[in-house]
Amino acid sequence: MALARALAVEPRVLLLDEPFGALDSRVRKELRRWLRRLHDELGLTSVFVTHDQEEALELADQVVVMNAGTIEQAGTPEEVFHHPKTEFVMTFLGEVNQFHGRLEGGNLRFGSIELPFPGSGVSGVYNGSGKARVFVRPHDVTIDTKSGGVASIEATIERIHAAGPSVRLQLRTENGQALAAEISQERFVGMHLRIGGTVYVRPRLIRVFAVE
Repeated sequence: MALARALAVEPRVLLLDEPFGALDSRVRKELRRWLRRLHDELGLTSVFVTHDQEEALELADQVVVMNAGTIEQAGTPEEVFHHPKTEFVMTFLGEVNQFHGRLEGGNLRFGSIELPFPGSGVSGVYNGSGKARVFVRPHDVTIDTKSGGVASIEATIERIHAAGPSVRLQLRTENGQALAAEISQERFVGMHLRIGGTVYVRPRLIRVFAVE
């Protein structure tokens, strides 16, 4: 009703301030698809304010990520999620694992892993050498039950959440650090993973930021 009244005056810009905040998850998803179709049909500029990241990334042509009243990054949903320009954007959008690392001689070291920087699957906002923070998203890791002689992080499985299209694992590394990983249902069934079991984690995509 509120949206219909707002559209009746044919506005040039439409402001929607968390319009789906009080709705359950299923209804929110249905209305997101409906609103996106309506937006495309009307060709109206809309400013959509939300704390739901999935909602923002699905609805928007352009996303603005703000921190304490300051714009950290603006761009397409793909740009801000896959190519964050600041550490805040990296940690704000989606779950992420964080490691303490160091850059020296063109190599990145963290945990028991050493990789060229920049290199295949390794990128970031960093010039020079010194301490760095390393970020890896749960879906950007490879899980194996054997190390295979490849540099990896040994961890113990603490929890398995298998309800859904993918399987989420909560791990604990040798030095006590919590680590999240996400694998496909097919791979989970084939690996026969169990709570208390040992796995070896290898990051596939890594983002690096300098320690201020």
